[in-house]
Amino acid sequence: MKYVISPNLSKPAAFETALRVCERLRNDHVQLCMEQSLADAFAQTPDITFLPEQSLFADVDFAIAIGGDGTILQCANRILAFAVANCSPPVRLVGINTGTLGFLAAFEAHELDMLALLETGDFTVSERMMLETEICGNLRSTVLNDIYASRMNGKICDFAVYVDDRKIGDYRADGIIFSTPTGSTAYALSAGGPVMEPDLSLIEMNLICPHSLFARPMLFAPQRSIRVTYRGAGDGGLNVHVDGSHAAILHNSESFTVTGSPRTMPFVNCKGHAFYDALNGKLMLPIKRTGTL
Repeated sequence: MKYVISPNLSKPAAFETALRVCERLRNDHVQLCMEQSLADAFAQTPDITFLPEQSLFADVDFAIAIGGDGTILQCANRILAFAVANCSPPVRLVGINTGTLGFLAAFEAHELDMLALLETGDFTVSERMMLETEICGNLRSTVLNDIYASRMNGKICDFAVYVDDRKIGDYRADGIIFSTPTGSTAYALSAGGPVMEPDLSLIEMNLICPHSLFARPMLFAPQRSIRVTYRGAGDGGLNVHVDGSHAAILHNSESFTVTGSPRTMPFVNCKGHAFYDALNGKLMLPIKRTGTL
């Protein structure tokens, strides 16, 4: 079997965890690969093949991302880019959490014995829904977590939202977020959106600090085409971000669209209840510490 190991070395525990992962898998006589840029950091680690990004995910059984949710999300985006460029299915992604929440992780850094399940096949694969966005009619992206748009310096903005070319409202807010169920525990949650099971297939729309007493999150079927048209002039325009990366700036009357993607991202689930463990053990932890629950 062939594995790609992708640690985020800015995370304090990620390097040590990556060494332990390599040692554990090496004993199982599998092929280990890392991206070429990690060659210096892991020069003393035996039996690792260092490859350029363009061939890193070729003929790979699993990609193991080590870090927080952001690390796992970045690895998913790299897997997707390789799959699109090579017209191949995405590599199965295994997240090992060394961060804070770990909603995207298969297990925690102290649970490395679960790596044995990858060889025995005692795991499930969650095919996570993704979104497609088209900005100004030409810039296209596939998104695992969310797409959000806001103005610089926290200034309020005006925009219209259409679903299948039918207007559903004119809004005034600090911005707007469209998220997948996977992304419902990220920015959308902080903006007051619901927590959704990651295996669902829905598009969540959530306004950021709406200037309204009645604005609420909305859920749409994945086949809907949702268009946001910016109504404003000057002051830098409307900044659009995809999975946390700045993608474009919209000016007055320009639009971006969101719909469900035909692609999915395969996340390995070794525990069967990792999402609920993160929900109960981490999001609820501040409440539990106060004795409220």
